[in-house]
This record gives sequence, C-alpha cells and structure tokens, in this order.
Amino acid sequence: MVVTLKDVAAEAGVSPATVSYTLRGGQYVSEHTSKKVREAADRLGYTINVAARNLRYGRTGVIETVVRGLDLSSFYAHMVTHVRQSCEDRGYQAVFMQTEGETQTIRNAVSKLNNQSCDGILLDAGALAPRTVRSLSQNRPIVLLDDLSASPLFDTIYMPRDEMSRMATQYMIDIGCRNIALIGAPQESDRHYRHGRNEPMLQYKGFMSAMNDAGLSVTDKQLVQDGWRYFKGVDIGHQMIREGFDFDGAVCVNDSTALGLIRGLADGGVQVPRDLKVIGIDGVSIGEFTVPRLTTIAVDMVDLAEKGIGMLVERIEGKYDGKPRRMSVKYSLKVKESCGEGEAEPVVKTDSAA
Repeated sequence: MVVTLKDVAAEAGVSPATVSYTLRGGQYVSEHTSKKVREAADRLGYTINVAARNLRYGRTGVIETVVRGLDLSSFYAHMVTHVRQSCEDRGYQAVFMQTEGETQTIRNAVSKLNNQSCDGILLDAGALAPRTVRSLSQNRPIVLLDDLSASPLFDTIYMPRDEMSRMATQYMIDIGCRNIALIGAPQESDRHYRHGRNEPMLQYKGFMSAMNDAGLSVTDKQLVQDGWRYFKGVDIGHQMIREGFDFDGAVCVNDSTALGLIRGLADGGVQVPRDLKVIGIDGVSIGEFTVPRLTTIAVDMVDLAEKGIGMLVERIEGKYDGKPRRMSVKYSLKVKESCGEGEAEPVVKTDSAA
C-alpha cells in the first residue's frame, strides 16, 4: 500500500499542510511538531515523490554549489557535506562544481540556470561582479558566498572575517603572545584604503583592531603578504626560516595557510607550538588530524548551510520575493595543540549584524 501525506498527518496528529511544510524544510514549525512529523514519516516509510513535485512546479529538483576548490585542506571541502545534507532535508539533490576561481568557468555555471539544468545556485562568484552574475542568471535564484558589496544584488551568506580575525588575534594576546604576525596580509598599497571590504582587508582590520586595543605596535615585518593557499603557507614557512624571525605567534588568514606554514616551518626544524604558536581561521576538518592539531576560529558549517540553502529554497519555491538579504554565520574558537597543550571550551559567537 502506498503511504500518502494524509497518512503521515493522521499518524502525527497534524494537518496534511503541516506535514508538507515540515518535510519541505519549513522554518516556522516548532521542534516538537517537526520531530513528530518526521518520526511518523519514518515509521510509515513515507518519502517525498521528488519527481512528481518537480514536474508539477516545472523544476529540476537540483541545487548546484559552485566553489573555488575542493582539495582536502580547503574550507569548501568541509562545507559541501553540510550543504548536501541541507539540500536533501528539503527534497533537493545537490551537485557541486569546482572553478579554481576561473571567470569563464563561473560564467558557465551561472548560465546553466537558463537551460534548466538546476533550480538555483549557491555561488562563490570570485572576481565575477554581481551585476554580471545578475545579467547571466536573468534574476533567477542565486545566493552568493561572501559578497561584501555595499548594496547587494543577491541574497548573501558571509563569514564576518574581521570579527573572526580579531577573535584569533585576541586569543593569541590572551595566551601571552606579543610579537604576532598576520600571515596573508593585504598588499601595502591596499592597507591605506579605509573602506576596503575584500577578505584580506577585513582580516587585516580585525588583526589591527585587537593589536591596537592591547597597546601592541605592528611593524611591516609582522604583516606577511600572500598566503591563502596551502603551498603558499609552506613557502612562507621556508622564507621565515631563511630570513630568521622573532615572532611568538602567527595569525593565519585561513586554515590552509596555517597548515602549510606549520609544514614549512617543520622542514627547517621549527616546532609548533614550542617555537611559534599558530592559529588559523575556518575550521577545516583536516586540522583535527595534523600534528599538532590546529587551533582555529571555526565556521559553524551547519549554520552556513542552513542559512544559505534556506534562503535559496525560499527563492526557488516563491516563499520570498523581497529585497536581497545578508546573513552572517556563527563561529567559535577551537583551542587545539598548535597554540599549546590542552583544549579549552569553545567560545561561540552568534550571528553578527548584517
């Protein structure tokens, strides 16, 4: 016998509309009701007929996530697992594309929206301007990752990297570091642009804010440029050994750079945290398995996926058609071995203001 929506509703003691809304990932259902509905659906073996639903609404049932890279040390490799689950919870299939930041590849991904190969995209647009994205997509559903435009054209989910960098730097100060380097600092010419809103500038501002508040001076030597990729971190570690350094702490702009830095320093016999304390930003899962394990400011990936995919599905299904929204993700300090032995309880930061 085929189990219907009405059967689940009767089993859970709610209306069919509530069952439908809950199983489509509706956010305005109490935890108690949601649990009842999902348990009833599981007991009866009910599953959403995705093909029938998509045929009815003229959709593919596919959401694409387009990111720069999916190597094991990347932020995105950690993110996609949670994005896939968030899509499945809402009855959508998740597919992923790696662009390496190549503009033409990003253009091709956005253009897919117009031949109905997917219903919407969670997009890292790289250097592609939001206005170009809008032109290519013809205003079809897109949520951007880390769009820092003053007047956003799309819904955006972003990492408040200035706050995260400040938290990382403040932690290093709290554990006694005083001569702290920022690994991955922006170019010197960019540091004087007061309103810069790209990721390196935000990291720089957070770092400088914490250092200034602690009364600690910062020299150009402490602002190590480049970084952002694992092998760049390795190169910086080698360079630090060749030139000599007197830093007691290093704040890295992301975990990939931090892991590369630790490897590069180890090649020259410098041990972390004995000779230098290192902290990253992102919370990639591979940092749990390195030696030493990496202290980091970790993005709440479940929060990121739920907010990003939630906004996208609301657009796809016509539940929201208002002005572009901007949501920040939660993050927390995860103390591991790269800043000293032992672990601390995570310090959780909730949503920041948009």
